[in-house]
Amino acid sequence: MSQADGTPSPPRGRHARTVLKIVLAGVVLGMLWLGGRRAWRDYSAYEQQQRASEDSVPIGYAGLNFRRSYNDRPAQFHHERDGRKLLWAALGEGNKPEFYDVTDATFDVRSLSGGYGRDSIPGVDYPIFESRGSERGQRLRDRQEIYGLALGEGPRAYPADLLRKIEVVNDRDGTTPFVIVFDGGADTARIYERRLKDGEVTFGTTGYTLPTSPDGTTGKPLLYDRKSKSLWLPEDRALVCVSGELKGTKLPTRPSAEKTTWSEWVARHPRTLALMGNDRSKPIPSE
Repeated sequence: MSQADGTPSPPRGRHARTVLKIVLAGVVLGMLWLGGRRAWRDYSAYEQQQRASEDSVPIGYAGLNFRRSYNDRPAQFHHERDGRKLLWAALGEGNKPEFYDVTDATFDVRSLSGGYGRDSIPGVDYPIFESRGSERGQRLRDRQEIYGLALGEGPRAYPADLLRKIEVVNDRDGTTPFVIVFDGGADTARIYERRLKDGEVTFGTTGYTLPTSPDGTTGKPLLYDRKSKSLWLPEDRALVCVSGELKGTKLPTRPSAEKTTWSEWVARHPRTLALMGNDRSKPIPSE
């Protein structure tokens, strides 16, 4: 059969076979695409399970147990006595309740959450640092998030998961004291000076959190200093005393820690030390 210009027309059978081949090729490619997606999902799920399994292996940080138990939360945290407003602090000697005087506090005391008691979250007073070759150091995972500081005494790494648990690390670079505060509301580690005109201060946790989100799921830790028992809140530019004897005092920030991974930090600082715990054989500082 010829076309209008006199050239022969392609056989109908050949045309049908061509169409069939195209359809079959499309079906095969579609199956390969669907199978590939399924295989990728299965691989991704397997990889996530492997990572979860790795992350569940404890590193074995030292000295993170509670120093004392202050978990007998009272039914009421706020009290008034002789015209003063009080906030429950802890059970002292002989289970006698202790309080913070928050009469002149510059924050909304009644918005606080928590109330597990002073030092119920065990901050670090005497940091234990170890090299990457130590038993615990070798358990740090390559992708593990850390906060790195290049100090005069050498580089140090502070594991993010550890900071989230303990919230406060009292540390020093030579003779210069500083404190690391993990701000859960901002999900970051802040570094502050901790030297006053007449000496230095050490910080502990009150067990309270000041919410920073409407639903109260995030917040910043309310701290206290060991000597005056004044209350402090971390801010962007300073650690601010918001209640107590030192109210109004501001301790300035130091250069920020670098948030990175353990492998990346070690690649640049092979002789780094890493925070691995707290020496609980020493007593809580009194000031």
